[in-house]
This record gives sequence, structure tokens and C-alpha cells, in this order.
Amino acid sequence: MANYILENDHLTATLKAEGAELTSVRSKADNQEYIWQADPTVWARHAPVLFPIVGRLKDNQYQLNGDTYSMGQHGFARDQSFSVINQSNTEITFGLTASPETQKMYPFNFVLDIRYTLQENELTVAYQVTNQDQATMPFSIGAHPAFYCPTQQNQQWEEYHLRFEKPETLSRHLLKDGLRNGETEPLLNDEDVLALHRQLFESDAIIFKNVDSDWVRIVRQSDGKPFVTVAFAGFPYLGIWQKVGADFYCIEPWYGLADTEEGLVDFTEKEGVIKMSPEEQFNAEYQIKFH
Repeated sequence: MANYILENDHLTATLKAEGAELTSVRSKADNQEYIWQADPTVWARHAPVLFPIVGRLKDNQYQLNGDTYSMGQHGFARDQSFSVINQSNTEITFGLTASPETQKMYPFNFVLDIRYTLQENELTVAYQVTNQDQATMPFSIGAHPAFYCPTQQNQQWEEYHLRFEKPETLSRHLLKDGLRNGETEPLLNDEDVLALHRQLFESDAIIFKNVDSDWVRIVRQSDGKPFVTVAFAGFPYLGIWQKVGADFYCIEPWYGLADTEEGLVDFTEKEGVIKMSPEEQFNAEYQIKFH
């Protein structure tokens, strides 16, 4: 499996063509690893790309124009081999196009390009989706980067919290067996800090809608030092997830959501789905700052 390296004076980032996935970011100053190293006994991914769905489908199926299609959680892009379109020392673009295999799950001619750009202590991840079909193309796309936490072996996970750019009043949208059950639970009331504890994730990921902040960061409580900041301006949904008991958690900007427990609406009517006209392009990007 070939690895692709981006580097500058501050960071070395490693990526792979399988899934166009970021697999490592290390600080040159102290060799700190920021990205979860995909321990297969815990969770065998680093930072998968979610396309053309985000989350789980009811019964792993969806309806489109009266036909039924099957697709696993978070879609197929994370398990496809991308081509490398171009690469420099600090930037690489991966590309994926529709194939007979993908069209069995998702009957559209799409092009998905993912560009990673390293600048000083920040990595920008840019998505470009092109509809090469003659029909309107519905899709979702999202990120799933996992960050080490705690960052040192002698620290406890609870020593960290999330700090939002602005005070937020937010409820999580609850999941049951990976599907939205219509229930909510308040988590923030005009607050910019979310305390982190294991019980938060016993009922699966935290899903927020309508976040006012453009960024959120992982902060060490003892000295207020940030570890990473994820900037997600424009993304309508934000997921936060930890495999219970693991030493990482994910900050996930999304265009899309899991199915509801009822499921079986036409895919074009699913909440969070983007509908793109023929020959149209969709662009979105987020940034990760490594402190």
C-alpha cells in the first residue's frame, strides 16, 4: 500500500489512495502524532471520507425513483481506491469516478476529487463533487477524522474538553442502532465548553444541527492549551464520536445525516441530501489546525 507524504517546516502528513484517507500528521518539533493509528482491535480507520451518504440507512437500503438500492454505513468512497491527480510537497489531489461496482449501489456518473493542502500548521481538506449524469444527483458528503486524546500516556481522557468559537445552545439528536429516533437531549445552554466524559458516547455519536460557531477545538483543561482546532464553516451538521473506551475522538463536519427509524423515503427527500443538477459542481472544505 503506497503512502503519500506532504510536509513543510512544521508538519508531516501521510495519506493513502485507498479511501483518499489521511493516516498520520506528526509535528516536526516534538514528533507528536495527532491522528488515531487505526488499531484494528478498536477501530480500524483513521479519517474516512463519507460519500455518497453520511451515517446509516435503515436496513442498509434506500429508495430512488421506485427502485431499491443497498449501501453500507457512510457509503462506499472510504473503501475505494482513488487515483492521484496531482501532487507537490504540500498538496495532493485524489480522484474517484463512477464504476460498474459503484453504480450497483449508487446509479450516477459522479466525479469526487479530494484535495489536501498543508500550510504552516494547518491542513485544508477540500471536496469537489461533479455530476456528470443527465439527471439530478442526490448525495451527502462528510468527514470523520479521529484525533488522539489523551495526547500523553500519563493523562486522562477527561482532562480535555471541547471549546466552541461562540456560546452555543445545542441539543444532540439521538440515535438508536445508528438511526435517528426523533429524540433530543440538551447538552449546551449558552455555553462554549462541552465537558467530555465516557458516558456521552454510550448512546452513539453526538449529532448537532445549526451550530453558530465556525470552529471547535480540543483543549486541555489544566492549562487551556488547544490540541487541534477543526474549522467547519458552511457545514450544516457536526458529529462528535468516540468508540467507547478508546483513546481518540472524532470531530466530523457533515453535509448529511443518518436515516430516521422510519426510513424508506425517496433518497432525494432525505434530510441533509444535496441535489445537484447535471454538469453542476459542489465544493466544500474544512481545516484542521494542529497546535
